[in-house]
Amino acid sequence: MITYDWKITALKKAPTLDGLSNVITHIKFDYTGTDTESGESHTFNGACPVPAPSAENFASIETLTEAMVIEWAKANHPVAHMNEVIEKGIKSKITPTNEDVTELDWLATEETVETKEDDNI
Repeated sequence: MITYDWKITALKKAPTLDGLSNVITHIKFDYTGTDTESGESHTFNGACPVPAPSAENFASIETLTEAMVIEWAKANHPVAHMNEVIEKGIKSKITPTNEDVTELDWLATEETVETKEDDNI
């Protein structure tokens, strides 16, 4: 099972928009999923625009809470897609599919390549 956690990392605002002041226009966030069995996690770094509010549903910056902004992000960014990306990221950590092969002596490693380049100088 994967649990998900939101963290708002930045906001952008318009000083004035449609007669309103300090209107939030964009949200940047981290959306992290953690596998409860393995403890592995993966973070989706996202951003989304926020539609212009009406005077009736406007919230001033002074009254904003992170929970309110998270709800805006959920409404304006495809959560199902983010969940898929996180699930794939966690699965690749639990069962990697492209690890470097390092146990064969005859494979050139970065250290070996650097030594050979230094010898040519």
